[in-house]
This record gives sequence, structure tokens and C-alpha cells, in this order.
Amino acid sequence: MSKTKKKKTIHRKNLKQNFWSRRNIIWATLVVAAVVTAYFLFFKETSNEPKWIKEGEVTFLSKDDKKVLSKIEVEVANNQTERMQGLMYRSEMDEDKGMLFIFDKMEMQSFWMKNTIMSLDILFIDSKGVINTIHRNTTPYSEKSLASKQVSQFVVEVVAGYCQRHGINEGDLIEYKLDQQ
Repeated sequence: MSKTKKKKTIHRKNLKQNFWSRRNIIWATLVVAAVVTAYFLFFKETSNEPKWIKEGEVTFLSKDDKKVLSKIEVEVANNQTERMQGLMYRSEMDEDKGMLFIFDKMEMQSFWMKNTIMSLDILFIDSKGVINTIHRNTTPYSEKSLASKQVSQFVVEVVAGYCQRHGINEGDLIEYKLDQQ
């Protein structure tokens, strides 16, 4: 065999090996990308975590001059089933979101954190919109009763620390507006 023929044969083998190496790398990358994408799409779709739904807005007002302290979008719990579920099983909530619980009448209210993954601030409010109790930075999964100090008709839950960050205190007020349904 001549030297030139030997070089061409070796050169062709190298090209063939490089081609297969690149091809394998490309295929492996595509397969990994497809598997990762499918996993996240499937995981997100099959999550048991309830989806947050905007059903209204709550505005927090200072007790002294009725100045707006902050405003959040809320999901509304206005029947027994929704009130029992609350924010349980949710792993996160945006700063500008919360849940408004509406009760049929003014009475002492009590909440707990069983099956609630994230820490919350829980505000108890009377029928006139006055915040009478705030439980700040609640303990996730706790079965300790968190009661209102006075009779309440509304409860608002927001992410832990929200009241401190926005200067919301007992005695301040809320106003709420429900979306048309």
C-alpha cells in the first residue's frame, strides 16, 4: 500500500470518528433538553398546588388620615369549603396578592396554619373594616389557634412580613372590591 493511500484511509477514519462524536453529542443534548422540558411541563401541570385566582382587591388605609398604605389583589373565600381550604398547600404567593375571607356575620374567628406551607400575616377585621388583630409571621404547619381579639367578619392573609413592610397596624382599615363574576 502506498503512503498516500494509507494517509487517506487514516484521515477518513478520523473524519468518521469526529462525525460520530459530534453527532452523538448533538443527539444527547437534544434528548436531555427534551426530557428536562417534558419533566417541567408535566410537573407543573400535575402539581396539586391550587392555582391562585384574582377575584377582587383589598386596599389598606391608615386609621388617622385614611391614606392608602398598600393595595393587593385577592382570591376570595366566602363559603365554608373555600374558608376551610384557605391558602393550604400553596408554596408561594406574590407580595401583592392575598386572600380575603368573608364570613356571614361578626363573631370571634380563629385560624391555624395546618397544611399551610408558607408563613403568613393574618389580619382580623370587623364589619366596619377596622383591623382588630394581626398575627405576624405565622409558623407554617402549626396547629396552634390564632384567634381574633374581637369579633370579626373578615380575615385577610398576606405573605409574612407584609404588614411590617407596608406599615399596617391594628386600628388601620381595609376597603375591598370584588370582581364581577
